[in-house]
Amino acid sequence: MKRVLIVGGGIIGTMHAILAAEKGFAVTHLERDMKPQSASVRNFGLIWVSGRRAGGELDLALRARSLWATIGSCAEIGFRANGSLTIAQSENEYTVIQEAASMPDAQKRGFRILNRIQTLALEPELAGNYAGSLQCTTDAAVEPALLLGGLREYLKSFPEYTWIPEFEVVDFYHDENGNHVSDISGRRYSAEYIALCAGAAHKGFIESFLEKAPLRKVRLQMASTAPLGATLSHSLADADSLRYYPAFKDLSLALLGAQSEIATQFKMQLLLVQRLDGSMTIGDTHEYIEPFTHEIDEAPYDHLRGVMNNIFGREVPRIEKRWDGVYSQSTSEEIYIRREIAPGAHIVTGGGGRGNTLAPAIAEETVEQWSL
Repeated sequence: MKRVLIVGGGIIGTMHAILAAEKGFAVTHLERDMKPQSASVRNFGLIWVSGRRAGGELDLALRARSLWATIGSCAEIGFRANGSLTIAQSENEYTVIQEAASMPDAQKRGFRILNRIQTLALEPELAGNYAGSLQCTTDAAVEPALLLGGLREYLKSFPEYTWIPEFEVVDFYHDENGNHVSDISGRRYSAEYIALCAGAAHKGFIESFLEKAPLRKVRLQMASTAPLGATLSHSLADADSLRYYPAFKDLSLALLGAQSEIATQFKMQLLLVQRLDGSMTIGDTHEYIEPFTHEIDEAPYDHLRGVMNNIFGREVPRIEKRWDGVYSQSTSEEIYIRREIAPGAHIVTGGGGRGNTLAPAIAEETVEQWSL
């Protein structure tokens, strides 16, 4: 049985462990913390097909969406094929989402234009002031609080899977016996294949391998509200989200007009997904220039609540929790960064905001190389 080392317990690393285990590899899974606590547990849990770039990126997202459904049927991760609604709050925004519903690949994405009455029929809680919505039936969601633990429980069903937390890799080397990693105490693990999925950790032993990689870090602010007291059947976005997703780059985005001062400053969009407990995870902002501040700004949350109040037509529940997170993002045309640094050894990172969506398909592409 061929052996593989997976370094990193986030969603990219964990999906590599799952796809490798399902292919019959003996998997040793290393994580520097007692349990992962970075981007994978701080995000929306959205599987967001709707905004992916036409062509290869969309195809990868649709493959990932299929894999998510399969894995979600095996693991307790709160997977649900709930779809999404992008809400147009003005007639100009409605014109733009109508364009989106007419794109050549709109059917492939599961797009359908809805007027206000049709939207309200699907989501009675959305009783506010808006013109209509763009429905995407291929979008889905999982529960970040359940996700990684649920996937590791699933991995326990594979007898050749081993989870090793609190192992921080400080060195990697390859020789005639395979690929090897060690920690500061000298503990070492070896295998024929290795996936280094370190997320936004660009320093340390991995830095020299990423020296020329087109990568940057992105900081987000997010929040969670008190329970809504009603059930939403879709995830939600506002039309500002169209500005930030490559699928919509050729639409008449100028019709959206200028963003508010706060939304411009923080490069904001509204994304909203209701959790199983009825609360709503909302965001987000974008900060690209390091060093990032440690402070949580309140103004973006005030803006988001204003947008939500307009869409819901009432005061939405109070914000109960606020947090931030940092992810690694490719800055080139590459959908994500994979680098083979030695025979059978790959660094995989840079998925950015699409990392959660694409993770199983990214992992599948790596494992397929090992299976050749």
